[in-house]
Amino acid sequence: MSPADLLRALASVCDNRGMPRQFEFADSEISRIHHTAEGCSIEFSAALVTERQGSDTQQSYNNGLRLLLNPCPPAIADQAQAFGLLASGWLQLGPQRLSILAVPSDFQAEALSLHLQFAHGLQLQLSGSSLRCEASEQALQVEVLAC
Repeated sequence: MSPADLLRALASVCDNRGMPRQFEFADSEISRIHHTAEGCSIEFSAALVTERQGSDTQQSYNNGLRLLLNPCPPAIADQAQAFGLLASGWLQLGPQRLSILAVPSDFQAEALSLHLQFAHGLQLQLSGSSLRCEASEQALQVEVLAC
């Protein structure tokens, strides 16, 4: 993929009008990170999702969202502590830093990295060549009741 192709792909992914559902790293909660046959699965017990329908915007927490990183890093440092509330997070894709991802979405690059900053202080950086963001059809959504 050429740099021009990458910029066009990122522009379409980052266009809010084209993304009715968006996942935000900050304030989302990871339940576990583990190896699967598909790669490294990062599962969320409460993923902050913004849904746009026309001019209406609604935020809710979704318990069925997961990120699938491939290939899986050989060892995930501090895996036993790699759960809980995220203070921030982003996907580094070349020069672009994405803190919001479309649901669903699929990213492929020669090298990409996922940065996770937990509220309890743990920081993880996981590298791979592809990342998929997907939500289960059976997921429950809970409305955000923040004042």
